[in-house]
Amino acid sequence: MPEHLNLSVINMWTCAPIHPEQFYRTGFETIFFNHNRQFALSCVLSSVVPSDKEIVIVGKQGLDDVVGAAERFDIPHIVFDASPGEMPLVETFITSRSDVSHLVLVIDHNDAVVEEYIEHLRSVLDFQGIDLILYCTSFVESINDRTNGSVDYLIGGWDEFPDNSFVIARRNRLVQAEGNSRSINFDLHASWQWGLKGRGPSILPMEM
Repeated sequence: MPEHLNLSVINMWTCAPIHPEQFYRTGFETIFFNHNRQFALSCVLSSVVPSDKEIVIVGKQGLDDVVGAAERFDIPHIVFDASPGEMPLVETFITSRSDVSHLVLVIDHNDAVVEEYIEHLRSVLDFQGIDLILYCTSFVESINDRTNGSVDYLIGGWDEFPDNSFVIARRNRLVQAEGNSRSINFDLHASWQWGLKGRGPSILPMEM
């Protein structure tokens, strides 16, 4: 990817001064696609949601993208078109379910709403062992810092480059996704492994 897009991804993730080539030391990996955000979203859902689990979709706009991707791969899903103030209902629902593996939070503005959602949801997600997928339909900034490291997958892109997108994923989750994709065309782990071919042979400790 062009250097300015690499740097843009880092800025979307954190305000820490990290060079893109050293980003893997944070415990997260970046996977780039020459396709739009919806393609990246499909790769994540196809690869990380177990066949016997379901997902919860939360947000106010852009929910149809996630619903469409879930239906493509026959992933059971429950949709909450809800504001942060309605999150106690979502918390109650999640607590009552045992088959939810992931919550997909759709973010359409770079404002404090994302922190409000996370404030309500983080405790129940941690308690239930549910991974958080953040699907960003517009630019965001320092999202990992603002959510205190609670995001497991960030899906994003650029309005000025609609045919490019990316996924930032927690490495230990990526490792678990090997061989799990429901479609050979939407395999997140395989895309990650392909991208690793461009990484230099000198690997530094994961200490950042």
